[in-house]
Amino acid sequence: MVRIGHADISIERREAFLNGTPVPLGCKAFDVLNALLTSPNRLLTKQELLDTVWPDTFVEENNLQVHVSSLRRLLKIDREVLETVPRRGYRLNVTLPPQVAITTVEPTDVRAEGDQPTIYIVDDEISVRRALVSQLSSMGLRVEAYERADAFLENCRFSEPGCILLDMNLKRSSGLDLQAELQRRAAPFPIVFITGSGTIDLTVRAMRAGAQSLLVKPFGEQELMECVGEALAQAQRRFAEAQKAGQARARFSSLTSREREIFTALLTGAPNKQIANTFSLSDVTVKVHKKSIMTKLATNSMMELFHFGRLLAGVGGAGDSRIAIT
Repeated sequence: MVRIGHADISIERREAFLNGTPVPLGCKAFDVLNALLTSPNRLLTKQELLDTVWPDTFVEENNLQVHVSSLRRLLKIDREVLETVPRRGYRLNVTLPPQVAITTVEPTDVRAEGDQPTIYIVDDEISVRRALVSQLSSMGLRVEAYERADAFLENCRFSEPGCILLDMNLKRSSGLDLQAELQRRAAPFPIVFITGSGTIDLTVRAMRAGAQSLLVKPFGEQELMECVGEALAQAQRRFAEAQKAGQARARFSSLTSREREIFTALLTGAPNKQIANTFSLSDVTVKVHKKSIMTKLATNSMMELFHFGRLLAGVGGAGDSRIAIT
C-alpha cells in the first residue's frame, strides 16, 4: 500500500482509497498512476506515458491530460505533488517507504471486473451513442448504450453500481420520465443529463428531481470526464450505502418481535427500568433482551446501536435518535 497525501493506493489489487473510502479510478487512470509510481520524482515525458499506457494504440495527448486531472481530483492530489512540467510531461513527487517496490503492472480490461461501475448511456441518436461509447471505453471504463428507456430498464443491473448519461429529449419519452421511473424503483444510479438546449427550467426540474449534473451539447472531453468521474464516485458511495442497509435489514430480521419492540424503545433513549414498565417485564429480562439485540445486530455500544437504527431507517442526520422501526 502506497500513501499519497490522504490517498492509499494498492497497485497490486488496483484499488484506491481516500480517507478510507474506496475511489473508483478507471483502468487507464490506474495505469498512468502506476507508471508515475515506478519512477517517483522523475520527469516522465508525455510520449513515455503514452507508450506505457497505450502501447498498441494511437491516442491524443489530451487523453493523458484527462486522466492526470482525474487522478488529482478524485484522490485530492496537489499539483505540487503530481506536477505538470509544461510542454514536456509529468512528475510524481513522493517519497516511497524503503520496503515498497513498485513494479509495472500490465494494463487490464476493467470492463471484465464485476465490481466496476457501469456507465449506462441512454440516447436515441446513434452518432452520440457511438461517440460516447468509443470515448469512455477507450479509457478503460465499463459502458453500455441503449436507444430506448424501456430497453435500458430491461437490461440494467440495479444490484450493481452504475451511473447514467441520459438524453433529456428521447423520442418515445423524455429523460425526466425515465428519471421519475428510476425514483419509483428506488434505483441508486446518479444521472448526468445530456441536452442540446440547457434551459433554466429544465435544469431546475432535473436537479430538483435529483440529477447529478447536466451536460449541454456540444461539450468537451474534460467536461465529460469531470461529470462522469463525479457520477461514478457517487455511484460507488450509493452502492456501498445500499449494501450496508441490506446487511442491516438482514440482521434486523433475525430479531424476535419482542426484541424489535425493545430495540425501538432503546432508540428513544429510554432507560431499562422505563422499558421494563412499558412492556411489563423485569429489569433483568430487559437486560437479557438488550444483550441479545446487540449481539444479533453486531453492535458493542449504545452509540453503535443508534447508528444502526439510523442506517436501517435511512436517516442521515446524526442528532435524531427517535426512529420508528416497523
